Amino acid sequence: MGMGQVTRNRSIVIPRLEDPASASPDERDEHLMLLEAARHSLDVEFIRTLAASDAAGDHHLSGYPSTVAYLRDRLRIAAHRANSYLKTAQAALRHPATFSAWAHRQISSDEASLLFRAAASDPDRYQRAEAVLLELVGDSFEETKRTLDYWRHRTDPEGSRLELEEQLQRRRFEVSRRANGMVWGEFELPSLAGETLLVALDALMPAPAPDDARSTSQRRADALEDLGRSFLDGSQSPRLGGERPHLNVHVDWDALEHRLGGLHETENGVVFGDDSLRTLLCDCSVSRIVFGRGSEPLDVGRKTRVIPAALRRAVIARDRHCTWPGCTRSPRWCDVHHLVSWADDGETEIDNLCLLCRYHHTLTHLEIYPEDEARVLAGAGNRWCT
Repeated sequence: MGMGQVTRNRSIVIPRLEDPASASPDERDEHLMLLEAARHSLDVEFIRTLAASDAAGDHHLSGYPSTVAYLRDRLRIAAHRANSYLKTAQAALRHPATFSAWAHRQISSDEASLLFRAAASDPDRYQRAEAVLLELVGDSFEETKRTLDYWRHRTDPEGSRLELEEQLQRRRFEVSRRANGMVWGEFELPSLAGETLLVALDALMPAPAPDDARSTSQRRADALEDLGRSFLDGSQSPRLGGERPHLNVHVDWDALEHRLGGLHETENGVVFGDDSLRTLLCDCSVSRIVFGRGSEPLDVGRKTRVIPAALRRAVIARDRHCTWPGCTRSPRWCDVHHLVSWADDGETEIDNLCLLCRYHHTLTHLEIYPEDEARVLAGAGNRWCT
């Protein structure tokens, strides 16, 4: 069937929804369905006409060196989008059966893009498999992508191997500290490494509590922090200089004695304020270092656990999970928090301790609380921290 036979000349008239905000859900649903159908028809017609224009060399008649140049200047389309449109149009002309399936809504626009991309990568192999592939795809975008992945790996193992080698060459992880103390990063991982990371992050992102206002991106950032803390706290982390790696923070003793207010920084020179320090002081180890003149260390005291292991186990046995209302994060991802701050002479005893996940622990020290009536939890000794 030729491309000129798959689209009938017809007009689509969609009444305008004057005020979508005041319309009913059913009206908005119907309107969106109509708009999507109209957009689909326009996309099909645009590609159909673009394919004919490119094949006829219309850009030369208009004084442009290429169809992409024509699209960029005449239609004011960005270069990457113009290239994408042209590749789709050329694939549609070479593979009319796929175009027909798209035009007749047997496959969606996104699924058609996947098929046309596969066709562009190996036109001859796709041509031989086109009929079978069109019978297998169309249930959903995800299923179509999975089917094409299977087909590509089965029919072109060498190409799959080269693609993996390319992914390994492109892998990267950029990270830097910004002037405001935030850590910025950007990365690309090969498929298997990326899936490993996603599985780990998903395991650290349980369903949020009803009052959890974090975005998905913020919850994913918190999960990444939990992943790092789990590695540093775990028994499998490598030893460096005789002990496992950990976050070291330098704090003036005067700051601890006089209810904070001093200077605090990590070994890398990152400075932070009292709120972050209070969070760390709840569940950490403290080492005393006495300096003489010229900042020369004279005495390094014995490191002591602020929260002894036995006491931590007792708090876990009592609280079972994060004690913030509605949060059920397991003890693995929780700090032991002082109800009365350790820096404010709070005792390190079980009645002054509770479990808080890192996210809610931070909120507590920032004094960001839910409604007052939610501050006390029912249960065997579970108490939320104020």
